This record gives sequence, C-alpha cells and structure tokens, in this order.
Amino acid sequence: MSLLIVFNNYFHDLATGVFVACAITLWAIARTLQADPLHAETFRPLYDALTRALWIAFAWIILGGIPRTIFFPTYEFIPAMGKGIVPALVIKHVFLFTGVGLGVAAWIAARRMFSVAANAEQDGIQ
Repeated sequence: MSLLIVFNNYFHDLATGVFVACAITLWAIARTLQADPLHAETFRPLYDALTRALWIAFAWIILGGIPRTIFFPTYEFIPAMGKGIVPALVIKHVFLFTGVGLGVAAWIAARRMFSVAANAEQDGIQ
C-alpha cells in the first residue's frame, strides 16, 4: 500500500507539471494565432491534442489528489517534520497550486484566443 501511495504522489506531481506545460504551450500557440489568425485550422489538431492532455492531467490532479490528501500526514507531513523540511514542503505546494492556477488561466486565455482566431479564419475564407 505504501508503494502505491508514493507512486500516486509522484504521478500527481507529474500530472501537475504536464498540465502547466500543456496550458502554457497552448497559450503560446494561441498567441501566435493573434498575429496570423488565418492559420487557426492548421493548429487545430495540436489544439485538440493539447486540450485532451490537459483534461487527462486535470482528472489525474483531482483523482490523485484524493488519496494524497487522505494520506498526506502519514506520507508527507510527518516525514517532513522528522527531516526538518516542512518549509520546503509548504513552498512546493505553493508552487504546485500556483502552477495549476496559472495553467487554468492560460488554458482559458488560449481557448478564447483560439476561438477568436478560428472565427477570423472563417471570416477570411468567406
């Protein structure tokens, strides 16, 4: 059981990193479409793939967060107290929460930008 909890915690952190990386990548692509909206359909498969990866990572963050929260005292907090690294643990979780928050903001912004670019492309074709 301990091994499963440790793996879950590792993959939970990994899912957070994937979420943030995909959201920022999606935002960067959507931002380039602001300069050239006529290429929105070219990026559509990439947009769809990154959005799918975002949803999967988000689901893992939520589902993996349940056992992580339940077992947090036993597998993270108490060992951190014993090693004197509670401040590092707090800083890590501040970074994780901030990353997810920024990732959600980037995802929403990218979705809006991509929508505007797709509409501009449709207007340009017609």
